[in-house]
Amino acid sequence: MHSNCASIALVLCMFYVLLIHDHVESRPQYHRGTFSAVKTDRPIIGILAQKTDGYLKKTFGPTYIVASYIKYIESAGGRVVPIRNNLSEEQLEKLFHSINGVLFPGGGANVFNSPYERTGKILFNLAVKANDVGDVFPIWGTCLGFQFLSVLGTGGENVISPVDGENYSVPLNLSEDYKSSRLLGSAPEQIITSLETLNVTFNHHRECISTDTYNSNEKLHKFYRLLSSNRDKEGKKEFVSTIEAHDYPFYGVQWHPEKNSFEWSTGEAINHSKEAVLVTQYVADFFVDQARLSEHRFASKEEEDAALIYNTLQSTVSRK
Repeated sequence: MHSNCASIALVLCMFYVLLIHDHVESRPQYHRGTFSAVKTDRPIIGILAQKTDGYLKKTFGPTYIVASYIKYIESAGGRVVPIRNNLSEEQLEKLFHSINGVLFPGGGANVFNSPYERTGKILFNLAVKANDVGDVFPIWGTCLGFQFLSVLGTGGENVISPVDGENYSVPLNLSEDYKSSRLLGSAPEQIITSLETLNVTFNHHRECISTDTYNSNEKLHKFYRLLSSNRDKEGKKEFVSTIEAHDYPFYGVQWHPEKNSFEWSTGEAINHSKEAVLVTQYVADFFVDQARLSEHRFASKEEEDAALIYNTLQSTVSRK
């Protein structure tokens, strides 16, 4: 099942940007619904890689991560470890206990039968078990990753349906109780105003979780709370656009927060305004703050250094 929500910007190099933004208020910390202390000021996020196809595979190798996701995490003070999709379950478990959060990115992978699905499912189950015993570990899903989180929250049911959701930016239709959420509850007024009134959330997907499906699927709405919805380009079909788990630090958006600041593809309706960039920064800050609540760490500095994305980038450049 394909979501077609990633552009073909591959990880070839890293760019560092300074985002000058308004003060962001303290956001709620997570520990099974209560407050939790910060465990690290050096958070590391694992980003799930995807298979390349066709000429991309010949040029760049078997897997890729879109560069904007990496820059998005780094803009909030996190570092990135690539999660390859050929790791054994034992290797994944070791990596899980070394990193502080996972990001499931958008793309075109099959969320029911693919290396993306296999790897992501293992990490999701590990995160559930860890959080159940107070070992905080957040997960973020964007676009395809959001759909994948929705499927996993139901235990594997197909809750995905087609939608005309490609290449447009819109405000969010926030739920009535969004103020009690972790993700948006303490967002500055400026962020909420932008989300509600401006075209700051970029959509680029052919599939969705419809609000009808969300409301009728007991497993889905018991696992996740709906924070916002939107309609397709013609205004006909309503779909879920932002969620957070009731009992876990798991968050998902059908839209692409990473693109406002870091992608400049010709012909794409990405909003690069100050307001849109501030939304990107708020969301990145929130997720990396959640990762700071995790006490996972690598066994040694040498292992940590070897796992970071910089080594992948250096080897990619050296092969050119």
